[in-house]
Amino acid sequence: MKILGIGFLSESSVTLIENGVIKYAISEERLNRIKNWWGNPYRTIKFVLKQTNNKIKDIDIFATHGLSAITQDIPSKFYFNKKIEEIKNSGLSSILKKKQINFLIKRYKHEIEANKRVGSNIKSLKKKFKNLEIYDHHDAHAASAYFYSGWKNCYVLTIDGWGDNSSSKLYKADNGNLTEITRTNTIDSLGYFYGSITKLLGFKPHRHEGKILGLAAFGNHQKAYSYISKMISYDKKNKCFKGNFEKGLYISHYENPNIKFLRNKFSLKDIAAAAQRRIEEVIIEFINDNIPKNSKLALAGGVFANVKINQKISELKKIKDIFVFPNMGDGGLSVGAAIIAFNKNKKILPKKINNMYLGPTYNNSQVLKELKLYKLKYLKLSNPNKFLAEKLHNGFVVGCFQGRMEFGPRALGNRSILVRAIDSEVNNWLNKRLKRTEFMPFAPITLQKFAKKMYENLNGKIFASKFMTVTTKCSESAIKLSPAAVHIDGTARPQIISKKINPRIFNLLNEYYKISKIPSLINTSFNVHEEPIVCSPKDAIRAFKSSKLDYLYIQDYIVYK
Repeated sequence: MKILGIGFLSESSVTLIENGVIKYAISEERLNRIKNWWGNPYRTIKFVLKQTNNKIKDIDIFATHGLSAITQDIPSKFYFNKKIEEIKNSGLSSILKKKQINFLIKRYKHEIEANKRVGSNIKSLKKKFKNLEIYDHHDAHAASAYFYSGWKNCYVLTIDGWGDNSSSKLYKADNGNLTEITRTNTIDSLGYFYGSITKLLGFKPHRHEGKILGLAAFGNHQKAYSYISKMISYDKKNKCFKGNFEKGLYISHYENPNIKFLRNKFSLKDIAAAAQRRIEEVIIEFINDNIPKNSKLALAGGVFANVKINQKISELKKIKDIFVFPNMGDGGLSVGAAIIAFNKNKKILPKKINNMYLGPTYNNSQVLKELKLYKLKYLKLSNPNKFLAEKLHNGFVVGCFQGRMEFGPRALGNRSILVRAIDSEVNNWLNKRLKRTEFMPFAPITLQKFAKKMYENLNGKIFASKFMTVTTKCSESAIKLSPAAVHIDGTARPQIISKKINPRIFNLLNEYYKISKIPSLINTSFNVHEEPIVCSPKDAIRAFKSSKLDYLYIQDYIVYK
């Protein structure tokens, strides 16, 4: 059975599943080169069908998300009226009460309009694909995490900004079935909370939340905590997250005029630190209250792009193991919708995903054509890994374009920039080369056999670390051997790599280890500033030229300047 999953929100994507196995997956942004592109990915649908030698008639089911737009399950007026009553009975000034109530009314109308926009997307898809099935947004997130965790029984938690009138759901997963336990309405969104902090600090919400995470480590959370902590909380009675409108600071939107004063009162890093601390606290409180001891926990939704949150969860004594679906944001919805559709028709049990190399690949002749077109200098060596390992050891920067492109926000070796991790100043000079502004250090890629030597407390997150979805405490060896990959808080976000998963990049890293006796390299995404990760040889060549890299390792060729 062939099922084509379609996601049309930010990072819209297409996934082809055959008999429960992901055969192909790619986001529209990788083709049109517009980061976080939103809309029906018709170009990508055509591309995936062509790449997999399929036609529309070969697809048994098309699957997507946005169920509430079809069922007309719009946000409840009762819920909003309840919030309005809370504000009326609060100790806010009459001016602030009026402001908050007016915002809630606008928010209600906004959610109705958002449902209409989703409905318009689905209507367009229905016209093209008669065999279209539609599923709930958070159910799709949950399914992607559960069915590719490999766990027959576990709990599944989804948290994001907005989707089908929810911002979070908790499920019990058992024998191929997902049962909803509790949910949080969009009006109390943790995703919007963190996005509003991102906006407040001068960055783009839904794109630069990672900068806030990195900045937080430099701040003192206590300074702004008394204000930030009032914004969100865990509602033990209703078992959901809660935006505290009645405190006058929370607004379920990126634009929050009620917190602008914080910029004048505290430093950016202290605000970031307080926000990071608070979101960690309320999520941990939720988990402690709702998930039994010795549980496995699968995670999906954009909030779990926050690797520090994932670390905190993994270190809870009651959590036996975690799995974060590697494309945890809305880009993963196409996977979730497709696997729900498959499971509905052919009951299956979860199977562990081995890798995320699910996109296009290009052969040597395609690469060579582009190299000649751009009149680039190149080599083809019998042992390119040894040659590049020596260059990396000597401090040169290498762009890697190998095999199938990764699906998701993390570069996992095949569309990566590699550099040695021994230079503690690399974050300054390499970011300048790449025209980036980052507060997180570059992440390390590490040989699996040295993982426990380089990182502490890996139990419960070995699997997650294969996809660079969780931070962990660095050992003394890591601090000594790869200081450039260690954050100010003593953690790193490693990708643990084995020969079985990626033999070519493994061999390169292994050759580097033979020379340097260091089992890690810096691994950062291969892209032009504010563009998506490179997809084609043409993208790679353009990024190579503009990013001032020293070498480009593109299939079997080594390009130099």
